[in-house]
Amino acid sequence: MKYKLIYPLLICLFGCCTKRQPNHLVFDVVTVLQKKNNTLSEDDLRNWQFKDIINDTIPGVSLEKAYTSILKNKIGNELIVAVLDTEVDINHEDLEKQIWINPDEIPDNNIDDDENGYIDDIHGWNFLGNAQGESMINANYEYVRVVRKYKEIFDKNLGDTFSSEYKEYRSALSVYEKKREEAQLYLDFALDVTNKYEEAKAKVKEYVPNQDYSLKNLKKIDTIGNDLGPYVKSIYEIISYGYTEADIKKLLTDRRTKLERRLNLDYNERSVTNDNSNTILDVNYGNNKVSNHIDELSHGTLMSGVIAATRDNDIGIQGISNHIKVMPVCISPKGDEHDKDIALGIRYAVDNGAQIINMSFGKQFSLHKEWVFDAIKYASEKDVLIVSSAGNNGLDLEIIGNNYYPNDHIDNEEEIANNFIMVGAITNQVDHRLLASYSNYGKKDIDLFAPGSEIYTTLPKNKYKTDSGTSMASAIVSGVAALVRSYYPKLSANQVKEILMKSGTSYAIKVKISSKDEKSEKMIPFSELSKSGKVINAYNALLLADRISNPK
Repeated sequence: MKYKLIYPLLICLFGCCTKRQPNHLVFDVVTVLQKKNNTLSEDDLRNWQFKDIINDTIPGVSLEKAYTSILKNKIGNELIVAVLDTEVDINHEDLEKQIWINPDEIPDNNIDDDENGYIDDIHGWNFLGNAQGESMINANYEYVRVVRKYKEIFDKNLGDTFSSEYKEYRSALSVYEKKREEAQLYLDFALDVTNKYEEAKAKVKEYVPNQDYSLKNLKKIDTIGNDLGPYVKSIYEIISYGYTEADIKKLLTDRRTKLERRLNLDYNERSVTNDNSNTILDVNYGNNKVSNHIDELSHGTLMSGVIAATRDNDIGIQGISNHIKVMPVCISPKGDEHDKDIALGIRYAVDNGAQIINMSFGKQFSLHKEWVFDAIKYASEKDVLIVSSAGNNGLDLEIIGNNYYPNDHIDNEEEIANNFIMVGAITNQVDHRLLASYSNYGKKDIDLFAPGSEIYTTLPKNKYKTDSGTSMASAIVSGVAALVRSYYPKLSANQVKEILMKSGTSYAIKVKISSKDEKSEKMIPFSELSKSGKVINAYNALLLADRISNPK
């Protein structure tokens, strides 16, 4: 996909002529010069996020250019990136060399050797577990917790209906009721599909050799003069859409579990951890099992691959840097994270040497956001950079009043710390589709954008997949931030944040914004969607980091 770049303006924001000019371009894309095929090649698509807008006409982060022209023959320092997420496959072929090992802990001796409060935390800590090795998989959504906390109070008119708590309760209740209704409809549909599939199988069973319900065998069944036609058609349609019997069973299980656990006011989600989630002082819970449920909780493995998959092993994919060691900090179940686990997870990462913390998750309610704010401030005091995803709701965060968590604003005021970056996602299309349609945006909350769509990364059990979301964008920014700090270790967390925001690539184009109901749309300058108005650029960031670190 080639683009004709009209009037490219080279802008040097950090000095005059240098040996290497920054790649900071403002693109006024007027016409598009297309190849016969308007899609990326398979090779380009698998690593498009590393490409360069000038050399490749692909809006990546210019990482390949950085390695070939700046970092060649240079060696950086090892650096720890904490991945606050689900469990991580620490034995994955493309990650096992990049996993953090606690140097002060002796494995499996059931002693807290380093006296950090966590026994045998060799590779990190699972805040969703207990001392018996069990771990939580499902948890409530945060709006369910809000409703549970306030329902009896306000239903019995025992609370102030003019209070902020009541407003929060009514908002959460509205979301809860809508989501419960939707979930019930989805479950009913899954039940209907399952029942029809089982009925159809029973009707045609004797006509299918070895119960092999392949399209080939289904086509052989004679449906003339009998009632088999509708049953064969039902199975045929399901299989032709690529679904297997296992997929149907999983669909039913997932939708039932969502209703019975994630959306259930009576579900005791902390029965495994057996802690009081409403006090930050109850910290005696969790375990060191960071890889036990990777079949069901794969997100942390996806993020770890984007950040740090081994670059020179000739297998799988390439992460941002081999100097990165991933510290798994497990706080994300199916459902929403607890503020307590987020806060303690941040503090664990900081206290055990992480210099970057990646948080690729988010929610629109927060019962104990003050605990998370305090943890962000703590990380700032210890010079740790936090990178967080913007969310996949397609919302303008300015309109919803900063009610997206975690964030670094208290009651819509100024930032509480200077170490927090919130990241939106772009696609690989340099036109009105540059903004990923699912990405949240906002001039006050979002700091910058990064590639987030169609990112190829690691999947548990030595597998790989393509995925999209602001989670991917956050992980890329975490990786680039770690790359900068690896080669320029004297830079502070705040300096790295400022470097990433100032050195990005600006695109002077308008992008399409759709309303939530998709009944209307408008065109907005891409530069108006974030604080910096830019897309992260690793090549530029390293140039600026060098200039700041070596002013002479």
